Amino acid sequence: MNTTTRALAPGQVLVSLNFDDGLASQLQAAAILEVRGMRGTFFINSGRLGQSGRLTLAQVRALQDAGHEIGGHTLTHPRLTTLSADDQRREICNDRVALLNAGLRVTSFAYPFGDKDSVTRQIVIDCNYNSARESGGLRTPTGGSSNPYAETVPPADAYAIRTHGSLQDTTTLDTMKAYVTQAENSGGGWVPIVFHHICGPCDPPQTYSTSPAVLTAFLDWLAPRASRGTTVALMDTVIGGTLKPPVSWPPTQSQLFKNPSLESDSNGDGTPDCWQRGGFGTNTFTWARTSDAHSGGWAQRVSITSISSGDRKLISLQDSGTCSPAATAGHRYRISAWYKSNVPVRFKAYYRDSAGVWDYWTQGPLLPAVSSYTRAEWTTPGAPSAARRLSLGLSLDRVGTLTMDDFSLTDIDATATLREGYARVEAEEEEVGVPASP
Repeated sequence: MNTTTRALAPGQVLVSLNFDDGLASQLQAAAILEVRGMRGTFFINSGRLGQSGRLTLAQVRALQDAGHEIGGHTLTHPRLTTLSADDQRREICNDRVALLNAGLRVTSFAYPFGDKDSVTRQIVIDCNYNSARESGGLRTPTGGSSNPYAETVPPADAYAIRTHGSLQDTTTLDTMKAYVTQAENSGGGWVPIVFHHICGPCDPPQTYSTSPAVLTAFLDWLAPRASRGTTVALMDTVIGGTLKPPVSWPPTQSQLFKNPSLESDSNGDGTPDCWQRGGFGTNTFTWARTSDAHSGGWAQRVSITSISSGDRKLISLQDSGTCSPAATAGHRYRISAWYKSNVPVRFKAYYRDSAGVWDYWTQGPLLPAVSSYTRAEWTTPGAPSAARRLSLGLSLDRVGTLTMDDFSLTDIDATATLREGYARVEAEEEEVGVPASP
């Protein structure tokens, strides 16, 4: 378990201010915290970014830039234990992947509705989170008399961090203070406090809400308690540990191209193994195997000096199957490549039918001219029913020069898609055992 190396002194309390669901009203909370030198942990559903009433990606990035922590909260906020294990992996892992790919540092997770079981807990671990927060488990004025007043540091289970549940519009300032003082008076520990909407009065009314005035009063009361050892800390700060790499689900799809980096040229003719230099029409051109590579030692370059028709292209070898990937009717394929060119270029696709004839299939939109290596990708439509093998690559159809390297081709329909029904979770956002939250 990765935990902070800092032991708490007797009576010392760490308070973590958590804000769930990526709600736009939480920007007001961030400003209130920042004025007081405090920072919070904002648990984000990446699939909801930019929706009405939700934070945008730019706003979330700004929160991180201001020193707040960004945590994961699944793609769409489902009740996880109602999903299959695979769908839980998609929700948990791919939410983190999306946030990491957006340049955010994400190590902490919060279970939507506090809903989990042993399968869910293990999936959070497998998705490379350092911790996960529950809803409940600590003593409150209305329940849990046998529960502790605070979580331990380190927690007994970093993937089941206990809280007092989410604050509601009926939660008083005195109750919030008591969460802290009871922890102080019972030996200290960790008190994560969970907020949702920051509004008051809220229009429409929100069960899970805290008014800016109450939040302000609580923080103004909390700040001076630093002199007795009660301080505010991010979830990641308390748990500690390194930022682990992203884990996608399903696992990264198989590369269908052979020799995608264009490095191998076993016969020394300048054309990469399992690729072909193609084209048609009336044009004047030159090909080169160039050391101006994106990675490795070699790339391919084609130049057209005059043209009245046709194109020149590097495409995967159109053979009977040694090099050409198999096609599945109806499946979509995603091709990517690193390229640079002084004119627009595009991806093109071909297929081999059951008679062994290679036919033109389709082409992508024009890609812009770029002076340094840039990654481009394009997703094909569903493959024709007649398709048995595939050939794809980059095409130049005007006077100019195209340099290309590091291709990739994946079948994006090779695995089951997310199961239907996520739309209904918008109406189910509630905490376990309490009324529905917004």
